[in-house]
Amino acid sequence: MSIPISAESRLRRLLRVFSQTGGEGTWTRPFDNLPVETRAYLLERAALTAEELPVLAFFQDPEHWVLISTERILLAQAHGFRSIPWSDLENATTDAAHLQAAGGKMSMSRLKLQLRDAADIEVDVEPGRAFFGLWNVLKTIASFRRP
Repeated sequence: MSIPISAESRLRRLLRVFSQTGGEGTWTRPFDNLPVETRAYLLERAALTAEELPVLAFFQDPEHWVLISTERILLAQAHGFRSIPWSDLENATTDAAHLQAAGGKMSMSRLKLQLRDAADIEVDVEPGRAFFGLWNVLKTIASFRRP
């Protein structure tokens, strides 16, 4: 029998993964490092539960953002708004065609979220170190395999 991981432990682990494998960018930061107005905007849209903590966000503008909480991945992109429970995330990846089109690893900005029982979702995020930190956070979430 596995012991459930607390929201605070998940938050600390994901922030550690983010900082060790990438880091902050212009639009991608730990939630607490975002401007106050951005935090308020995201909290209003996300409607987090009492047990859920905001961890990390990419916020380019009100139409293009990603918020990772201790329970879900929330997306506002060209495809509309989505709320994806951690348990639905099978993997996060990118493809060779995007790598070639981007012109190099540090220019990559498109992640593919592979969901367990639904079509994959492509998400455009910030390139550079922030891309790799966010990618590794999503891969870590997929590895949790929460019910």
